[in-house]
Amino acid sequence: MCLVKSLKTIARSTLELVNTYHPVNAEARKIVWLEKRTPPSVVVPSLKHLKAAIAWLKRAQDSNDSGGVAWGYRTRRPVRTARPLGWISAYPETTGYIIPTMLRFSDLEGDEDCLHRAYRMAHWELSIQLADGGFQGGILGAQPVASTTFVTGQVLFGLSAAFKRFCEEPVRTAAIRGGEFLLSCLDETGRFVRGYSHFCAPGAKAYEVRTGLALAELGGILGDQRFVSSASRIADYALSRQQTNGWFRENDLDDHDQPLTHTIGYALEGLHGIGTEMGRSDCFAAVQRTLDQITPLIREDGFLAGRWHEDWSPAVSWACLTGSAQIAGVFLRMYRQTGMQKYYEAGLKLLGFVCFTQDLEVGVPGLDGGIRGSYPFDGDYGQWSVLNWGNKFFCDSVMDFLELRGEAES
Repeated sequence: MCLVKSLKTIARSTLELVNTYHPVNAEARKIVWLEKRTPPSVVVPSLKHLKAAIAWLKRAQDSNDSGGVAWGYRTRRPVRTARPLGWISAYPETTGYIIPTMLRFSDLEGDEDCLHRAYRMAHWELSIQLADGGFQGGILGAQPVASTTFVTGQVLFGLSAAFKRFCEEPVRTAAIRGGEFLLSCLDETGRFVRGYSHFCAPGAKAYEVRTGLALAELGGILGDQRFVSSASRIADYALSRQQTNGWFRENDLDDHDQPLTHTIGYALEGLHGIGTEMGRSDCFAAVQRTLDQITPLIREDGFLAGRWHEDWSPAVSWACLTGSAQIAGVFLRMYRQTGMQKYYEAGLKLLGFVCFTQDLEVGVPGLDGGIRGSYPFDGDYGQWSVLNWGNKFFCDSVMDFLELRGEAES
C-alpha cells in the first residue's frame, strides 16, 4: 500500500509540473517568476501599497453586478478539479467586513467612490439576508444555503458601520435580526451550539470571539445590553480555549492541531476588540500572551509560517499572507496601547513582508496590487489565488501603520 501511495504522489506531482506550462496557467507562472526573482525583505508600508489594495477591492466588486465583492481571483487550479478560474462569485462573509475598511479609507483619503461602494455592499447584504436573520456560508449560490454564526457575525461589522454612517432604518433592522440569530445559537457558556458552517468542520471555534466583537459593537451602537453581555460570554469561551503558552485549542477551520495564522489572527482581533470595547484586562493579557510567543517566530525578513503546532513549531513551509496582515495589525494596536517597541517592530516586520509580496504592476487586473493567499504562491492556503479578505486585512493594518507614523511625525 505504501508503494502504491508513493507512486500516486509521484504521478500527481508530475501531472502538476506538466500542468504548469499549460497556456491557461500563464498568470500563475508570472507570479512564481516574480517570487523567485527577489528574496523576501521588509518593505516599509506606504500609501501607494494601500491605494493599490483598495483599487484591487474596487475591481473585485466591479467583476460582478451584484454590489458584493468577489471571493477573489484564481489563476490556476489543481489537475483533475473543476474550480473556476478568474474572478470568483461574490462572497457574503467578507463583503460584510470590507464595508468598514472602505468607509475608513474614504475618510482617510476623501474617496467618495469608496463611500458609495460601501453603501452598495451593505444593501447587497440586506438583499441576501435569510429568513432567520442570518447569512449564508460560502460564495453566493453555494449549496446548501444556510445561516452560519461566523458569517453572520462578520456581516454584522458591515451593517453596524453602515448604520452609523448612513442612519437607515432597514440597515438597523437587518443588524438586529442578525444579532438575534446569533443569540439564538449561543449557550450560557459563550459557545455556539448550532449555526455551524457547512464549509468547514462542525463544532464551536475559539475564533468566533470575532463574532463576539461584532455583537459588542452592535450592542454599543444600539444600547442593547443583551448583545454586549453575550459578547462577553463569547470572550470567556475563547479565553478558556487558550493554553498557557498562548496557543488556542479548537481554533481552525478544519485542522485544530495546526491552526492557521488567519484563525489565530481572528481570535486575537476579537479578544483585543472586546478588551477595548469592555475594558477587559484579561482579554488584553491573553492577546499579549500569544503575541509574546509569536514575536521570536517571525524571521528577520518578516516571514511567518502559516500553520503552527501546539508547541509553536511550524507545521508548514509557506506563509498565510492574510494571517500575517491580521496579526501585524494586532501588534500595531498593542503597540499603540502599551508603547512597547517590540510590538511595533514585530508588526512592521510582518506587514513589511506582506508589502514585499504585493506586486503593484503585474499587468493583470485580478493580480495588480492584490494580496495573495500564500507565499509562495502554491502554498495550500488560497492556492494560486488573490483573496478579497487578505486585501481587507492588509488595508486595515496599513492604515494602522500610517496613523502611527503620522502621530510619530507630528
